[in-house]
Amino acid sequence: MSIRLEEIRTVTALRHLSEDCQRGLAEVMVRRTFAPGEMIFIEGEQALGIWFVLSGRVRILKHSMTGRSQALCIAQSGKCFGTCPLFSTESNPASAQALDEVTLLVLPDEQTTALMQENPCLVKTLLQLYSERLDQLARLSECLAMWTVAHRLNDCLMNHAVPESPYPVVHLTHEKLAELAGTVREVASRHLEKLAEHGVVELHSGYLYIIQPNELQLQ
Repeated sequence: MSIRLEEIRTVTALRHLSEDCQRGLAEVMVRRTFAPGEMIFIEGEQALGIWFVLSGRVRILKHSMTGRSQALCIAQSGKCFGTCPLFSTESNPASAQALDEVTLLVLPDEQTTALMQENPCLVKTLLQLYSERLDQLARLSECLAMWTVAHRLNDCLMNHAVPESPYPVVHLTHEKLAELAGTVREVASRHLEKLAEHGVVELHSGYLYIIQPNELQLQ
């Protein structure tokens, strides 16, 4: 099934490109779907290309020698991931896993160089995406090195909250929050229970409501 221009324009980084450039992307991009929990690619494998999220959420993570996971980020609808191999290495520096039923567009590596030569504006866009990823990793490094676990968990809650009525909602389990904050599930659960006791959050199975967002910034 061919890729529609409307789909490409749902991706934040691609919607400003010229229509000719978008048509060029539509001709070479491939649509892929993954079930919740399915691995999209594995750390160390040959990189296939740059991935763009049409719907759902994708968790980017690394595994330590001891088997512990550290989530680097969660790519949501309209975002992209897998940019590092384009400029630095041919292998995936991390793994990617579907959190939900996801639909993705992948820009194959073998097509990217030709497209960049034909469309200089695409080069600038991809460099911006790469720069944003480096900034994100630098911030993660700072958080893990200098912030307390409580501050890291609160920051994750604020960054992954989705506006809903009557309260913002975070659709992440305690385990996934722990991975994002660089801690273990038991520590994350104790912190969330403490927040719930003070009326800051309201806990549910697989998600939570943020009742008092300002309190998360103060604690």
